[in-house]
Amino acid sequence: MKFNRITVSLLSAGMLASPLAQATNGDTMMAVGSQSTAMGGTGVAHFVGAESTFANPAMLAKTKGRELTGGIVLFKPNVTNDGMSGAASSSSANTNYIPDVSYSSRISDSLSYGVAMAGIAGMGVNYTGANPATHVLAKTTLSILKVVPTIAYNADNYGVGFSPVLQYGSLAISYNNGTAVNAAHNANTDTNFGYNLGGYYNISPTVTAAAAYFSPIKMTYGTQLSAAGTGFGQTFADQLEQPAEIKFGVSLLASDSFTVTADYRQIQWAKAGGYKAFGWKNQNVVAIGGKYAANGYWLGMGYNSANNPISEYANGVLTPYGNNGGIVNMFNNLMFPAVIKNSYTLGAGYSLKTNLDIEGSIVYSPKVTTRVDISDAFALAPGSRFNTTTHSQQSYSVSLRYRF
Repeated sequence: MKFNRITVSLLSAGMLASPLAQATNGDTMMAVGSQSTAMGGTGVAHFVGAESTFANPAMLAKTKGRELTGGIVLFKPNVTNDGMSGAASSSSANTNYIPDVSYSSRISDSLSYGVAMAGIAGMGVNYTGANPATHVLAKTTLSILKVVPTIAYNADNYGVGFSPVLQYGSLAISYNNGTAVNAAHNANTDTNFGYNLGGYYNISPTVTAAAAYFSPIKMTYGTQLSAAGTGFGQTFADQLEQPAEIKFGVSLLASDSFTVTADYRQIQWAKAGGYKAFGWKNQNVVAIGGKYAANGYWLGMGYNSANNPISEYANGVLTPYGNNGGIVNMFNNLMFPAVIKNSYTLGAGYSLKTNLDIEGSIVYSPKVTTRVDISDAFALAPGSRFNTTTHSQQSYSVSLRYRF
């Protein structure tokens, strides 16, 4: 009964999830929770609490008692685009609030469980206030929410975990290139299921190695993509699959007070329905973090690096999926500029009481500029018209952790 009440509470909280959650690695959040975020997004092999399930469900096997965590991220992307080679305009989709909530509990000496919910992915721009003579007035809104119950088993030196995943997504695409497409910016939604699987092994009392696999989740958002393509004479399918992820991590307790972590994460955009049609490549993410913990507080910092997953197609030729290269370039660069490469992180936590902690983190992602050929979109010779996007990010999170 207690578990059911907690689950209902989490579901209610999740309805508050931001409709415009942005992201650091492609369209996927770098991490969930202030502590993991502060350490560069690491956590595959490092237990940070109930929210560890988002990095690796096996880490919940390190739960010692019962814990409830909740937080909110203030996300501030700064995106500009020059449309059809006009003056650069700033996207007004520049403030987002992204909540998360997680619960975990130990059942026995070898079993733990938990349930968590967070906005974990999304993209969005809003150029409806740009100059209509040089811009297609694009607006996009993609947000994804995951509900993740988890069961984890631990022995003396290892643990495994499994999470069935419920995913809810919403997508809206609108623009005006002389003809208004989805002028009311109506969204379509979908719900589907996947799973997460992970394990860890304590190589020694100070070294832990771990791995996890997150399954792809197929999503179809009405006719959002096909209608958007039709406005430019293209044929786009409406599936937009959340990609599979493969993760590896290591955690080293360098001293009684200092922990070093490192993760590798491959996000498989090239195999995901929808994204592969838009030329997205697999994204390799490397993250490192460090945490100093003393009596009643901790300090953390980290670095997260990822390649740009979006390919640029040549103009004047068709993509492998039969669409004009320059038009696909425009859709990616203007409407879904998921091009952030590097992020620097800081954070800290402080015990307000014996069983209550407050934690926070800051992420800074420097500006990335991408310029692509969009001549095909206007029936021009290759090299005649270009589109330029700049994108930087800052985010600020605060979390409360209650142990009981």
